[in-house]
Amino acid sequence: MTEPVPFSVLCVDDEPNILLALKRTLRPAGYQVATAAGGAEGLELLARESVDLVISDMRMPGMDGAQFLGRVRQEHPEV
Repeated sequence: MTEPVPFSVLCVDDEPNILLALKRTLRPAGYQVATAAGGAEGLELLARESVDLVISDMRMPGMDGAQFLGRVRQEHPEV
């Protein structure tokens, strides 16, 4: 029997402590966790890697969470 593939999660937040807390919470639960410090960085990561789920802060400089998630939905509808 093969091992189940863990779900991958991209966490996007401009606060490093929040990203660290999300990693600490999700990894022990079996998730593969990638992080990005903002919307632009998150979109760059999505262009290179596939993820199953995105968790995003709403208040970020440059591109807020609503704008980021709108782009994710448009450019990566499978997420």
